[in-house]
Amino acid sequence: MRLFDEHAILRFALLFVCFIFAALVPEILNFSDSLFMFINYIAAIIFLVYVAVFYKFPVSGNLKKMRNDVEIPESATAEPSRDYQKDLMEKDEMFQMLVDVSSDGFWTFDVPTGKVYWSNQVAKLLNVGSDKVDDSFDTLKNYVMESDWEHFREELAKSLNENHPFNVSLRLVSAKDSTTEIMVSGRPQFSEDGRPIRVVGSIGSRVSTAAIERQNYFYVYQDALTGVYNRKFFLEKLKVDIDNAAKRPDYTFAVALLDIDSFGAINDSFSTNFGDNVLRVVAERIKSSCRENDCVARIGPDVFAVVLHNIQGADPNDDLMPIVRKLHNNVKMPLQLEGRELYISVSMAVVVNRDVDCVEDIMANASAILRDLKKNGDHGSIQFFTGGIREKAMKLYKLEYEIRRAIQAKEFVLMYQPIVDIGAGNNIVGFEALVRWNNTEQGIISPAEFIPIAEETGLIVPMGALILRMACEQTKKWVDLGYDNIKVAVNFSAKQFALDNMVDDVRKVLAETHLNPKNLKLEITEYTAMCEVEKTIDIMRALSGMGLQISIDDFGTGYSSLSYLKRYPIHTLKMDKSFIDHVADDEEDASFARMVISIAKSLNLDLIAEGVETAEQLEFLRREGCRQIQGYFFSKPLTPEDALGYLKAHYGSAPAEKASEKVEEKVAVLA
Repeated sequence: MRLFDEHAILRFALLFVCFIFAALVPEILNFSDSLFMFINYIAAIIFLVYVAVFYKFPVSGNLKKMRNDVEIPESATAEPSRDYQKDLMEKDEMFQMLVDVSSDGFWTFDVPTGKVYWSNQVAKLLNVGSDKVDDSFDTLKNYVMESDWEHFREELAKSLNENHPFNVSLRLVSAKDSTTEIMVSGRPQFSEDGRPIRVVGSIGSRVSTAAIERQNYFYVYQDALTGVYNRKFFLEKLKVDIDNAAKRPDYTFAVALLDIDSFGAINDSFSTNFGDNVLRVVAERIKSSCRENDCVARIGPDVFAVVLHNIQGADPNDDLMPIVRKLHNNVKMPLQLEGRELYISVSMAVVVNRDVDCVEDIMANASAILRDLKKNGDHGSIQFFTGGIREKAMKLYKLEYEIRRAIQAKEFVLMYQPIVDIGAGNNIVGFEALVRWNNTEQGIISPAEFIPIAEETGLIVPMGALILRMACEQTKKWVDLGYDNIKVAVNFSAKQFALDNMVDDVRKVLAETHLNPKNLKLEITEYTAMCEVEKTIDIMRALSGMGLQISIDDFGTGYSSLSYLKRYPIHTLKMDKSFIDHVADDEEDASFARMVISIAKSLNLDLIAEGVETAEQLEFLRREGCRQIQGYFFSKPLTPEDALGYLKAHYGSAPAEKASEKVEEKVAVLA
């Protein structure tokens, strides 16, 4: 609205001019004696008055450009009719939609009736069903702590009495811990005469600082799968105990490591989810078996650690042994999971702080105990630390270092044990490449001493790659000498076979050594074959498609299923030596050997009997139809030079002639 209307001011000015003109001008002009002049004077005054009162001033702006030749119907200029009931319903629906999509809940307390309206989100915030929400404050009262409810009542009453908004934090009774809270806010409304009408408020989730700190603590220090502490917390806690022991000479504690034996087989036989559930059960059993202040942690895929605090008594073992035995017995009890009963074996290593004085030594000694238990086959037993184990641990660490150095220096050599066909005049059909370590200081070292360490540390992968290349290079030399049909078998570990680029690596070695794939055979154990069955079958098919042959080593000692065995693209089964040793004098071993021979025949697979050492064993195998033999009865593992001599003597007349021609040809070329 404008403060001054210029049109009204102009009209007033004109009227004022007319008044002055009428009052003063006749006296000045003095034309009373002229009628003509008087009439003109009166007409001018009347004209000015008319202009001042009735003149329509022009409209400025864009309206000057509006067309006036368009007829606008009267209905268009009339006030539009509105459906106020419909508008009100639309506004209510819009408000309800905003309430429903909000992460917060809303409530309204009608003071005269005492009824409370709760939005749908309130039930979710309270973690209750919608049927538990009624039209009273009991909905809130039943799910918060009693002291917090009294605080809410006081704040509500104070708000109604003093007419001001309020905010209160309430802890939920139904929560798993007392740190889960909700924030309730309210604002009162009053009538014109000052009486309270209603209170309108909201409810939102509120995570306390303590809850946030607790959650962060969980992420940093607890194992997400089992809920026990993780390796980081365990090592920090162990350091605190060692510091306490240094300050108090009488303070004694112990560390126990528990390793689930053959846990990989559980995952492979069932599923990783099943294995995860086994770990959760084992973690709960360990926690329930320990004392309240003991620290339980998961420090490896299937390894748990416990710090047993404050061991009492003059002899620590008097107080420690009952705790250790209870822990071990409870953990290895049969499991009932997913309708299956499972028996597990747990190896346990125990180190008392009086024997060592730092975190590194404790963990190294405990790990050495577990490694020693597995190496000796003492699965499921308890072993306490002794000085001999410490020396053994240091020896193992030194051995690991030496293996790494030997791989780089190429100190590993291959020996070749012949495989003969007793159905074809004991002619040789192939070799198995066996690795030996030619140490510069100790001489030849047996694979039994370094292969387990290489497997455990992962060094078996670069070692296996070196062995494969050496075997292919040597085989190519024999093929070039005319022994076209000779096959050399190379052992592959589970870690090698699980590599994603394993097939490409084999293809690359064959290409670089120019060896025909038909002359190479890869040997894997039953356990390796059962790891990730579908992936293993795909790898086998890829290798077989290249022309390689695949052999299952130590057949009968693992977990093979005949239904799976039919799916594998394999060519050979090797019967383990342990079933050959007593076939001549033990009917049970003889029956098992007959069964393996029958399986190989029914699946149309070659069968090699390993470890044949006596004429009686050989005669039994000949009688039962096993033709291919490997063992000391025919030959021990040979150097490449001695293996060539064996080839010349036992390859057969036709290939031998071809070989001699090749040799003569090479000699002529050299000459």
